[in-house]
Amino acid sequence: MHRAAETDPWDRRTFLRRLGAAGIGAPVIALLACSDRSPPEDEASIASAGRTVADPILRSYAGDATRIVAPISEPPIAYVSQGLRLVFIDREYRDLLVDILSAHISVSTGHWRIPQPGDRLEEPLIPGVPLREFEPVAIGDLDSAMEPTEGDFRIRRGQRAQATIDLSCVPMVDSSQRISGGPWHIKRCDGSGVGTCREDFVELGVGASSADGRCGDITGEIRLLTWVCPEA
Repeated sequence: MHRAAETDPWDRRTFLRRLGAAGIGAPVIALLACSDRSPPEDEASIASAGRTVADPILRSYAGDATRIVAPISEPPIAYVSQGLRLVFIDREYRDLLVDILSAHISVSTGHWRIPQPGDRLEEPLIPGVPLREFEPVAIGDLDSAMEPTEGDFRIRRGQRAQATIDLSCVPMVDSSQRISGGPWHIKRCDGSGVGTCREDFVELGVGASSADGRCGDITGEIRLLTWVCPEA
């Protein structure tokens, strides 16, 4: 398996108000601290909870970042790992994935050349560019517990759906810190199994960290990363 404020700049209300961007009409995934409920394990749990998630899973990430864990109910049909230089693919969807990823398969090496963000799709993929070269392996080799690398992306069965992430003094599972921030209005794959959609592991925004159990004393800023559908 592969393992991958006006007068006070730290005034809490003003600081948090500046962190989020307002939005209208999106169903809310309210990520709130709540000690008497367990985190949902998959999208079925989220749906049964009326699109409300309690106790989101926040884990420390490299450097000054925190990862918002986004469990999924079934494996993706493709996963592009920037750190491992591997593309995990479901062989059943191989031809579809070549089209979705705009990939070129090298005859000599069998590696997949996959355009990266910012590449012009109408231009040919020149061989020998390491950032575009990925060795294909079976999706079954993907470790679901693997920590993603910033810039990883995956193809899932489902459709893009609006969601709102709003953190309110949420405790981290591996640290004494609590995180506040948002709301952020994004799109994620709904896991419905109808169609396909892409999610990228990227920076969501900047939150406020606190060691105070009620988040009355903000100690600093922290980057938040999670899975988000890119702009179409």
